[in-house]
Parts: sequence; structure tokens; C-alpha cells
Amino acid sequence: MRVFTDVDLHGNTPMRVQPSLGEWGPTDVMATRGKKRARWLWTAAFVIMVAGLFAFGAWVFSIIMSIGG
Repeated sequence: MRVFTDVDLHGNTPMRVQPSLGEWGPTDVMATRGKKRARWLWTAAFVIMVAGLFAFGAWVFSIIMSIGG
């Protein structure tokens, strides 16, 4: 039974999936503020896209209804 555990958290993962380490930790990792901003941007983009699709559907529906009668 080992007393100390292995501190290498990468284990057998290939080098291409391991983050590159700088002096103070991983580099090119998004900060929490950037993650929050990205979440809000994607949410806003999704809401705008759904609203655009709904408006397009309403426009097509109005065209179809004006042709029929």
C-alpha cells in the first residue's frame, strides 16, 4: 500500500490534450469573467435566432393567408 499518491493528474493522456503550463498554471484558459460573457452571448444569440425564426414564420404565414383569400 502506497502512502503518497501520484500527483501527475494527466496519467496516460496524450500530450496533445494536456494544457500547456506557464509559470503560474495553464495558459490559454478562459477566465471566469470570459466564461460568463460567453454564456450570455450564446443565450442572447439563441433568443435572437428564435425570435427571427418566429418572425419569418409569421411573415410566411401572412403571405400564404393573403394568397388564399
